[in-house]
Amino acid sequence: MKKLFYVVPILMLIFSCMERFIIPSSLESDDLAQFGAGDTIFLEIKPNWDEGMIEPTDISVSQDGRIYIADKGSNSVIVFNQNGEKPTGFESLINLEDQFGDIISPIDVDIDKKMNVFFIDGSQRIFIWNQFWNEIGINKISLSATFVHAQSGIDTLAFAGTDIWFSLINDNEWYIVDGNMTDDQALIDSLINPHIFYDGRNEMNKYLDIYYQSDSSQFTGLTTPSDNENMIFVTDNYGGQNNQYRIIRVDFKRSLILELNSGDLVWAYTGQFGATVKGYGTGAGTVNKPSSLDVDYDGNLYYTQIGNYFPIHMISPNLSGDFAIYTSGFQPEADDIMNPENFSSANDIAIDNARNIYVVDKVNADVTVFNSYGEFFKKITIPTDTIIVDKDTSINKIVAVAVDQNNVVYVCDKSHGSVYRYKLSNILNEDINTGD
Repeated sequence: MKKLFYVVPILMLIFSCMERFIIPSSLESDDLAQFGAGDTIFLEIKPNWDEGMIEPTDISVSQDGRIYIADKGSNSVIVFNQNGEKPTGFESLINLEDQFGDIISPIDVDIDKKMNVFFIDGSQRIFIWNQFWNEIGINKISLSATFVHAQSGIDTLAFAGTDIWFSLINDNEWYIVDGNMTDDQALIDSLINPHIFYDGRNEMNKYLDIYYQSDSSQFTGLTTPSDNENMIFVTDNYGGQNNQYRIIRVDFKRSLILELNSGDLVWAYTGQFGATVKGYGTGAGTVNKPSSLDVDYDGNLYYTQIGNYFPIHMISPNLSGDFAIYTSGFQPEADDIMNPENFSSANDIAIDNARNIYVVDKVNADVTVFNSYGEFFKKITIPTDTIIVDKDTSINKIVAVAVDQNNVVYVCDKSHGSVYRYKLSNILNEDINTGD
């Protein structure tokens, strides 16, 4: 029997190993100011990236500066370094399959500070892959443990995967005194490889989400908070007779204890329905056929949608009560970003470190940039010599955008399997190769 430490030391180990991964100084940027009069134009950085991509549908940047691309066409999440090279160690994200051997075609991807890579495929499922576990390796996984109640001293034995285990491991009134671990390779592989983090068909999720049909959800957008919050957010575009258009918060729940090859003990988490953050409507701060989602460092949520009446929304949390209440951060007629005439088909949104906002229009084949107050700043237009655009039958499909710590803007072209890069001309580094 392998002894496990008390819960408090376990938590210390968890957070120490999860937070040791920081942004290299070479990737940090001191330019967090708002756009100003001295800013000129966005220049394209050459060359374009197109290696190995077939139908890229989303793009995200991790805290270490790597770029993750959900490529629906190749059933993969493709990873690039900032120089356009593909790093090793991410092969598990190529040719994705679920536990039944069925193909996963990712449409959105994001990465949190715990180095969890989350992606969705348009169904009611969210998948996860942890970069840190893959780099270090998992040595053993918990099979069972003895829990003791902090006040009464009563102890009970629980086995991993059972309801009582799940209840006790997530109850702070119970702590672990000892337990059994296994080095079963099949079980280790099931966690090392991409696997399901959240499934709306799970009975507990259906029970908690009593006003909607979790098992019918169709997730279209995904975002992770900028800090260590144990939650993620997704947009649900199921619709149906009850207009199931909404933003959902999914909470992290402890599921297993892992012993890594480094000797560290860490939690493995599963996702559980947390709340419907915002539901259907046609006014400011409501949801109607959402397509994408992002969050800033203050917890404000930004999303695009194709339903009436406003294509762009930002909602801000009020945390003064027992739970967060989200209200609209932009107002019609007062803020440029809410003017529907600015867009033909807003498809994706990204927020940079200064809360500037970048919106992809897949019909106009451009990115409209706003400052944090929703005021129009500039447009990034994809050169017409690389696209053939007809507003009804667009061959080119500019579908996604992301911004890194150096304020480089990445744009996904779904039809050409390419990623374009742009940066403001007045903050270009001398070593960046730009187009003519």
